Amino acid sequence: MKKLSTTVLLLAVAIAAQDAQACGEVMYRMGGALRYHAFITHHPAQILLYDGTASAAHRIDKNDMQMFNENLEKAGHHVTVVDSPAALGKALAQHQYDVIISFAGDLQAIQPQLANISHEPALIPVFQRGDADTTRKQYPLALNDDANINQFLKTIEQTMKSRGT
Repeated sequence: MKKLSTTVLLLAVAIAAQDAQACGEVMYRMGGALRYHAFITHHPAQILLYDGTASAAHRIDKNDMQMFNENLEKAGHHVTVVDSPAALGKALAQHQYDVIISFAGDLQAIQPQLANISHEPALIPVFQRGDADTTRKQYPLALNDDANINQFLKTIEQTMKSRGT
């Protein structure tokens, strides 16, 4: 009788537990709605973000650009934004930067400025989707314009780590 009641009890628990979900499984099934996005860098960088004429061609919203800057800073990087070749030259003369992020359309304005500085920062150009593949040889850090903040953070982190800073 004791074996029968134990068997019935185990069977009841097994049937009831069939619909149980592991901790976090519900969030996974919801498409990751509550993912943890925090990223703190181990290699903080001085980043110069060139917001030139090409950002208008890409139709970048100023709020999106501000959010991008804030996310870089939350990760531990220091971000400076310039919007003209003159401001770029002044910023490069006053400070040493580790990384410059710019749209590919602004590279012609940036490259002459980079020739005049002693410490060459890593250049992360942002290309339209089809253009990045053809220029990846010249710019190995190039990212597509649909890259998310995590891809930028990963690229910056790998660049800083490879430079030993």
